[in-house]
Amino acid sequence: MDAFNFAFSLFAIILGLSLVEVLTGFARALKQRRVVHLGWLTPLLAVFVMLDLTSFWEFGWGARRFLNPQYGILLIGLVVSGLYYLAASLIFPAEFGRRDQELSGADFDAHYMQHAWQVMSAVIICDLIEMAPIAILRFHDIPTRVWFENALQYSAMLTCILSRNKRANVVALVVLILIYLYSAVMSFVQPVPL
Repeated sequence: MDAFNFAFSLFAIILGLSLVEVLTGFARALKQRRVVHLGWLTPLLAVFVMLDLTSFWEFGWGARRFLNPQYGILLIGLVVSGLYYLAASLIFPAEFGRRDQELSGADFDAHYMQHAWQVMSAVIICDLIEMAPIAILRFHDIPTRVWFENALQYSAMLTCILSRNKRANVVALVVLILIYLYSAVMSFVQPVPL
């Protein structure tokens, strides 16, 4: 095992636990769907975070040729994987669905409105950490399509942070998900080398 794979395995575990955190929230919510109002906001946020997290995982693997796992790089990996885990843990309420609790009949949209800014802020920081070296080192090599996607993505994430309008948040989350689905399709059509 080379040095990168040794270091990446730690962060892969944390990123994997982040995915498990979101999927566990989904499973618990689906089991309690008769007791809680799931709405659209929380499930869309969960899907977006999973897509964003997966794109970071792919970026990390693609960047292995350029990264030497020194202490500073490892700290950056710790910050990013830790932020993703914290974001994932805030998507769904910690406790919901028990009829004897105050949260019975909980409204996940209200939980979303309370925590979306924290989740999106963490994701923005992770995405900026991912994008900054590329923007600095390969500024002129980045296709216009990628700049447009990033501008649209950050605008939609800021909308989720700043807006308290449910429809605006749903539209922003759908846009974010569509950006990632478009990127997934484009990765098959014309892969972008790192």
